[in-house]
Amino acid sequence: MAATNTVICCVIANDILEDDDDDDDYVDMLLMQALMRDDRAKCKNYFEYTIPKYLPDTFKRFFKVNRQTVQSLCELLSVCPELLQRIVSGGREEIALEKKVLMTLRYLASPETLHALSDKFGVTEYAFLKSKRQVVSAINNHLLKRFIRWASRHELPNIATEFNDAGLKDFPGIVGAIDGSHIAIESPQENPQSYFNRKRFASFILQAVCLYDLTFTDICVGWPGRVHDAKVFGKSALYNFGFQKCENGIYHIIGDAAYPLKEWVLTPYRDRGHLSPQEIRYNTCLSSKRQAIERAFALLKGRFRRLKYINIKSVQEICETISAACVLHNICIIEKDGVDIDDVDQDDKYEQPLVPFPALQNDARGNLKRIRITNQLR
Repeated sequence: MAATNTVICCVIANDILEDDDDDDDYVDMLLMQALMRDDRAKCKNYFEYTIPKYLPDTFKRFFKVNRQTVQSLCELLSVCPELLQRIVSGGREEIALEKKVLMTLRYLASPETLHALSDKFGVTEYAFLKSKRQVVSAINNHLLKRFIRWASRHELPNIATEFNDAGLKDFPGIVGAIDGSHIAIESPQENPQSYFNRKRFASFILQAVCLYDLTFTDICVGWPGRVHDAKVFGKSALYNFGFQKCENGIYHIIGDAAYPLKEWVLTPYRDRGHLSPQEIRYNTCLSSKRQAIERAFALLKGRFRRLKYINIKSVQEICETISAACVLHNICIIEKDGVDIDDVDQDDKYEQPLVPFPALQNDARGNLKRIRITNQLR
């Protein structure tokens, strides 16, 4: 189309130069050139004709979700005012909601460049970026609190039973497993050294609590990768209200040794070579249940591979992208939309922080509770 426009304009210019009324015709030519849009050649009808012909397996391979999940997501987002704002101008047809959702899913599911993605969907890079931002904003503004929420007090007993019954090991009273995962990012221009973790790559920390079915019930996004997990936890809203959320210590979440021992946060015994058989059993049971959060992170990054490296300049937009992916993760599990996942990325695990952080104070009641559970396990 661009080459055709150029040829037409050259023919018009040659005719004008042979005309006596050069000035008037030259102005007309410039006006015509301005009106004739010089579009970059793009793929045509990928959304309209190619995607509908995809077999279920092919569709899922490209978007990491099935068509039913896309339909449910479109229904949830159809009332969001962010997605009612026009993107294209000049009288062109507005981009359909389903197309915006599919563009966002493909963006999250693959490491393709913005140029390649916009070309595939037959839109400009600006339209693709604007559409993706609209969908991410709508998810965070309208679906985040709905799909990532702490269980009510009436749901906690069933959750504890599910955790205890799952697997071969027993461990009573668990209502969540907590851990942190490093999301690799492009190094920010401001204070870049704050974002480099022990593995020497820039990252954001995603702290999350999940259930045994791998759904997230609490997330905290945005701390630089240099920060210790204990500090992220200590500064999070969960730390301030976790005791009440766990019914004043009746229930508890479980974490690794980076977290403080509390009545509502149980951690393993530190193995210095002198653990008793019962303490070893306790650590084994806790570890088997805590694997849920590691599998949740693996599923999240396996489905949304963009989280393995986010090349976005804006810190706020990075955080919004991560939290939106967590919401979509929960929606997929609710829709029973499974996906094959890679093994847990060992780069997420750190024995020591880059910058030491004073451990949060352990709780005497937490120690008594851990001893009581240790003696109960068989």
